[in-house]
Amino acid sequence: MAIQVISSCTIENDEIIVNGDLLFSIEDEVLSEFLKLAYRHLNLSYPKFFKMDKLCQLAFLGTEYLLKDNDITFTDDDVALCFFNGQSSLDTDAKHQHLINEGTKVSPAVFVYTLPNIMMGEIAIKNKWYGENLLILRPDFNFEEWALEADLLISSGKAKYCLGGWVDVFQDNYQVQLYLVEAAGIKMKLTSI
Repeated sequence: MAIQVISSCTIENDEIIVNGDLLFSIEDEVLSEFLKLAYRHLNLSYPKFFKMDKLCQLAFLGTEYLLKDNDITFTDDDVALCFFNGQSSLDTDAKHQHLINEGTKVSPAVFVYTLPNIMMGEIAIKNKWYGENLLILRPDFNFEEWALEADLLISSGKAKYCLGGWVDVFQDNYQVQLYLVEAAGIKMKLTSI
């Protein structure tokens, strides 16, 4: 079996690009402000967004922008989530360790985000998806390797669609490359954006 890309989303350099179209851009903002402004641009009402760490916020925004103009109706187990990540939850781990070093009471609200797969949990909760999920830590993103994992999830019958790709952040350095894919009718060459 082969897969085909239904839609794609890239978030980097203060821009959000979906299917090649620039949907949101702002210059010279720190990441935390960029994330808030990008969220408000979607006109969502999901207050939990503001409690998430940056890794979850990036994955959440990438997913919401990716699905924004999509007409597909998903059932609760139609979508598998497959993400690659390079820094794990290092950004939040550093914040958590800083609190410990200061002798400050460590909050469970911070601790829960020391698990990188929480980003998939946040997406699944928001969309009421109960399908398979997979997080692979690697030093960089390789679309072809990600596509093989997505194809395996779909061809095994575990999902009709796979959403994921690359989400990585440490301090103000970030990159998101997300894809929504499905089984292709014919074998086609996979290409990345």
